[in-house]
Amino acid sequence: MIENTKVGMIALGCEKNRIDAEVMLAMLENAGCELCADESECDVIIVHTCTFIDKAKEESIENILRAAEEKKSGKCKKLIVTGCLAERYRSDILESIPEVDAILGSKSFDKIIEVIEKAEEEKFEHYEPLCNATPTGARVLTSPNYSVFLKIADGCSNHCTYCVIPSVRGEFMPRPFVDVVSEAEALAANGAVEINLIAQDTTAYPDLCKLIKRIASIETVKWVRILYCRPEEISDELIDLMATEEKLVKYIDVPLQHASEHVLKLMNRSMSDSELSALVNKLRDRIPGVSLRTTFITGFPHESEEDFEILCNFVKTSRFNNLGVFTYSKEEGTKAGRMHGQIDQETKERRADIVMNIQMTLLESINEEFIGKTFDVLCEGYDEEKELYTGRTYFQAPDIDGRVYFPSDDPIEEGTFCKVILNVCDTYDFYGSLCE
Repeated sequence: MIENTKVGMIALGCEKNRIDAEVMLAMLENAGCELCADESECDVIIVHTCTFIDKAKEESIENILRAAEEKKSGKCKKLIVTGCLAERYRSDILESIPEVDAILGSKSFDKIIEVIEKAEEEKFEHYEPLCNATPTGARVLTSPNYSVFLKIADGCSNHCTYCVIPSVRGEFMPRPFVDVVSEAEALAANGAVEINLIAQDTTAYPDLCKLIKRIASIETVKWVRILYCRPEEISDELIDLMATEEKLVKYIDVPLQHASEHVLKLMNRSMSDSELSALVNKLRDRIPGVSLRTTFITGFPHESEEDFEILCNFVKTSRFNNLGVFTYSKEEGTKAGRMHGQIDQETKERRADIVMNIQMTLLESINEEFIGKTFDVLCEGYDEEKELYTGRTYFQAPDIDGRVYFPSDDPIEEGTFCKVILNVCDTYDFYGSLCE
């Protein structure tokens, strides 16, 4: 029996991984477990892991080892490892960290109740085939109920040469349309006014525009946002919908990864710098006010100084509203990891710094266009340190972009919208005032 068992979870990685963790938490709660935030008081500790790049893998291992120490010194009787690292390294974890009692692969976390119910001395491993659907169901939200992420698919079939996702999550598998809509309706009924659609490749979802329209038709939903859009799959239909559907925020997160055609081909990404430039111009021409976010990788194998210069020039001319840079992470089991022409870490980091410095010099003029204008801001609470309310506009996605700070003499409830005039920009953040 597991009723009243105190279970704690350390959930790592991306929002897609966090959704899996929230589904697992709901399974535990429904089985009668007590969810516990104090690891020293837990009977069971679950580490829900990520393995996308080296830093994520290191963070996962560090947390497993920390939980193992807790098991030695505290009341914890069972340590369970789930998620992408568990899928990728399987029995290696049990062999190298004997305190771990069970491993569940990325498609197997619905076995969590069975694992906890088994005798404590019995080791347990389970890996569903990656072609199977990821378990879905009710979630225990670990983020505010008014702004939620909704996973519409799992896995990826693009097979970028640097990426381990197909080997740990499987090929692209869309969730059934009716299931996604049903979850959106449940999230809205629970207070969601912003629904952020996510997947490893969101634009690969069949009937994406139909899905967006259906979710936008939910009366209480005010913002629908799409994240992780592959550039090749941004259709004219989607562009037209973003230009005309008021609830679909004019924000596109499109990870381009590079701009040199030479590097893009090595990455198994098909567009050239001229095609990417044409896409950026097309989005801006056809969606007035669109905000563009992207990410790039520096130091990919064989990235020459010429390739890097192409990337720098592309950043200068494209003028992205938000931009992130990762240094290339050599991942075992990937085609890129086996390539000759690997680049040293110092060069990777130097190039990443240069790209970010270019972006920083552009931001003041990029953000200047917002100053003096009024925007709907989703209030996310009161910042005690700044003594100001804080929130986000349509061009600021949760967790990754900047914020808006503003004063108010009257209390403002989290999850409500208010109109704010943006007066000043401080790099990523804006400071404004409420409209009278």
